[in-house]
Amino acid sequence: MSSAARKKSVLLATALLALAAPLAAGTTASAASVSTWDKVAQCEASGNWSINTGNGYYGGLQISMSTWRAFGGTDYASRPDLATKQQQILTGEKILAGQGQGAWPSCGPAAGLGADHADPYPSGPTYPSPSSLADGTLVKSPNGPSVKVMIKGAGVPVAGSDVTPDHYDLGRIVLIADSAFNGLPSAPPAGTVVHDQAGGADRYVIIDGAALLIGGSDWVSDGYNTRQDMGVPTAWLKDAAQRNLSNGRVVMDQSGTDPARYVMVNGTALHISAAEWTANGYDQRSLMGVPTSWLAASASQQLANGTVVKDASGKDATVYVMAGGKAVPLTYADFTGLGYDKRPLEAVPGAWLTTAAAKTAPADGTMLLAQGDATVWQVNAGKKRPMTADEFGPGKLSFNDVVSVPAALITALPTV
Repeated sequence: MSSAARKKSVLLATALLALAAPLAAGTTASAASVSTWDKVAQCEASGNWSINTGNGYYGGLQISMSTWRAFGGTDYASRPDLATKQQQILTGEKILAGQGQGAWPSCGPAAGLGADHADPYPSGPTYPSPSSLADGTLVKSPNGPSVKVMIKGAGVPVAGSDVTPDHYDLGRIVLIADSAFNGLPSAPPAGTVVHDQAGGADRYVIIDGAALLIGGSDWVSDGYNTRQDMGVPTAWLKDAAQRNLSNGRVVMDQSGTDPARYVMVNGTALHISAAEWTANGYDQRSLMGVPTSWLAASASQQLANGTVVKDASGKDATVYVMAGGKAVPLTYADFTGLGYDKRPLEAVPGAWLTTAAAKTAPADGTMLLAQGDATVWQVNAGKKRPMTADEFGPGKLSFNDVVSVPAALITALPTV
């Protein structure tokens, strides 16, 4: 592109920005075949589609940055020379439609740019299959701003806040078809070992889209050190580390040191007795190994207050609500009157449920409220004490942590 034409292109770029966006890439009234564009590139840049000499014009068609931006080239790459040949030609088609072959005053006419009206890509642009892309490749759809990074066949979302600390080069984005982009799984497959792309010593294993922390002692003993360790976006990993495994997921100690099997319910690992393993059909589910230390912590914590449970075998038809580790039986009137019929009913191992129901009182610190009673009670050493309003508020206890239970439970607890 000559100096005069380049000045003209810069002046016209802003005025034509609004016009350029809706123009089709292959407008036949001013289109040109790939062979003609090859002639233009040969004239402008000796056929080098990746050329960047530092003269302010880039790629095979020697397009300036202002023109590249004005005609939508940055949808493909940050600079023309970083875009593919096809992407440069598609942008060149828009420039040709807006400015004519005069945008390349010497090379355009010499290549026959104004006389060739063939669509360079009559079937539309072709894009690579995500399965052909290496791990760590940044991808996006041609029609959206979102960016993902390829990790083991998944497209993990990249937040804007990740770009700089995670050292992602947006100039290396690869375009893939809309359907392929939208169809990418958002989490790497189960068993993938990951770390924060921005750095840090922590390692995690992905299961059900959740990131489980691998303890230092687990790294070797559980064999995670033999797996490929992948960097993932910081924001995504932070969110994944807060997720629970899917309810009903059956897990075991990855090291095999603990032979027991567990089922996950609301983030807690519940022990499955040997008799229930086959009787309740747990043996028919996919069994996943999890980090030893993570499993120990999950199995030791109480099932979340307010979780509504029943015996997975169906032998006990009673419905229970969890309060401080105790399974509190609900009558039908309690079940509906306390609003628990609006919550999911989780199936749990019968032996575990029997043990939880046999506890004499909820754990210390559990806050209880009976229907129709304005007083909130707190459990302390198997007894209850009335709480005052000034114990709740910002920086204090929250009413959201109070468990609604049948009045009979509160009545049965001695008052402090």
